Amino acid sequence: MTTDAARPVAADLVLHHEVSQFLFREARLLDTRQFEEWLSMIAEDVRYVAPVRLARMPREDRKEFEPVGGGAHFDENKEDLAQRVRKVNTGRAWSEVPASRTRHLVTNIEVTAVEGDDYHVSSHFLLYRTRSATYQDQFAGARHDVLRRRSGGFGDLELAERTILLDQTVLLGNNLAVFL
Repeated sequence: MTTDAARPVAADLVLHHEVSQFLFREARLLDTRQFEEWLSMIAEDVRYVAPVRLARMPREDRKEFEPVGGGAHFDENKEDLAQRVRKVNTGRAWSEVPASRTRHLVTNIEVTAVEGDDYHVSSHFLLYRTRSATYQDQFAGARHDVLRRRSGGFGDLELAERTILLDQTVLLGNNLAVFL
């Protein structure tokens, strides 16, 4: 069943709960720095992309984000994500020394389409990060995910695709060494 992306599908409460639990678990794993376990929630063929946002005139709203294959803060596959995790785990990722303390808040979760075992999910997020004694920043935006069912078991989903639409046109944080 496919529907207009702007309208939610009539997802049953169990599916909405399952999708929400997946996103909340992911947030907890990232905030507790259990990156290897987080990677186990990611599909082998994942695309994890944050296109650059451009300041546009109102008549050009549809060109606000770089198109697929255009400029991006990152455009990664699973091996790229795994490499970032390996680097952080070495303790030599200087942008993460000392390690960031993060809090991922996920809200406005909607299942916007169901296509077989793929669930298109829209959500909003706020990532608060603090490091050392005084450094802090935050990133907010929307995420458009495709979650794929691995088996018939409840909660056995994987992240197959994530597009992150940051609200900021110019990123005010020192780096994007965190996972959004």
